[in-house]
Amino acid sequence: MLCLLVIAGCSSEDDSPSGPIVGGPTDPVDGGGDGSGDNDDPLTYNAAQDLKEIVDFPVGNIVSANRLGSSSASNETFREVLLEEFNSITAENDMKMANMFTGPDTYDFSDGDAIVDYAIENGLRVHGHTLVWHSSIPGWLNNFSGTDEEFETQVENYIKATVSHFAEATVVVDGEEVPVVKGWDVVNEAFDGAGYRNSIFRERIGSDYVEKAFQWAREADPDVKLFYNDYNVAGEVSKRNAIINMINGFLDNDVPIDGIGMQMHLNYNWPTDDLPTAIQDVADTGLLVHISELDVKANPNDDIEELTEERALAQEEQFQKAGYYYTELVPEEQQYGLTIWGFRDQDSWLYENGSDWPLLYNNEFETKLAHRGLAAGLSGESAD
Repeated sequence: MLCLLVIAGCSSEDDSPSGPIVGGPTDPVDGGGDGSGDNDDPLTYNAAQDLKEIVDFPVGNIVSANRLGSSSASNETFREVLLEEFNSITAENDMKMANMFTGPDTYDFSDGDAIVDYAIENGLRVHGHTLVWHSSIPGWLNNFSGTDEEFETQVENYIKATVSHFAEATVVVDGEEVPVVKGWDVVNEAFDGAGYRNSIFRERIGSDYVEKAFQWAREADPDVKLFYNDYNVAGEVSKRNAIINMINGFLDNDVPIDGIGMQMHLNYNWPTDDLPTAIQDVADTGLLVHISELDVKANPNDDIEELTEERALAQEEQFQKAGYYYTELVPEEQQYGLTIWGFRDQDSWLYENGSDWPLLYNNEFETKLAHRGLAAGLSGESAD
């Protein structure tokens, strides 16, 4: 059951003056200077400022209903860091089709409801992820034996039911009722390189399935922000151009769309010159821009066995560039926010049994140099 709560604003404010706790949840944080303090670990630093306090746009991370409800020590620390550092959340998997669309015209929104309730209780924004994605299809729909028209009806009903359901979750801010779920990734990764992916949705609904998905979402909620989300928008020029061409076609033909999600799964050394170009190109559409799934691989070529100081510094610089270019190149009115795709390295989809370390916190929730880089970039400090 979704709840209604009156709060003063959508940002979480914690009374604690410290940022994420270096050395575990009982050790103090040195807040001097650049945040380095007296920490003698070359791979971590003592954070002096919470990320959400640096910028005016939302800074988010991913969650699950299980982690938000778990009483384990690690998940309690996870929630502590979440509320200190971030004011926006995205469900990693719980609000995807495979989890919610349990049968023909049958839905289970309980995990998403738990996430939304937690957001209401703690003053967080929710970004919905994702309505249509070729890698998150329930088995019954993947093997659907009905006609293509019946398949399309099922997808249409699911999109409308899902968007309508979560539109009901509201809070009162400054006397005005506002939604908790501010936006949805309507379609995720429709492109494979510069061409459309031959997904089941394209096969069974048709080449215009992306447009239809956006139209159905808008019919369900006239106000929620609708995003197209994809990877390698930065780094793969032909793909980016194809996506922008699609979106310009939407705008020319009154297909509802409000924003573009740039996933930003980067490497420590890629992309380089194309990173600011990509952000500028996307901003030039005039739509909202969301850095939606930011992480930076430190070991893309498997050439190191542990995170070295040299590689950590390179990773730090790439995080700094991402934060800086977004803050400097995207006009304020188009800054939907920046979302990190995970907390501890070991929780990342890229961790691969300890062969990469792509996130802001090590496995003890200590702030890595990557965190320092992002904080610097968001503060307007160029890495160039």
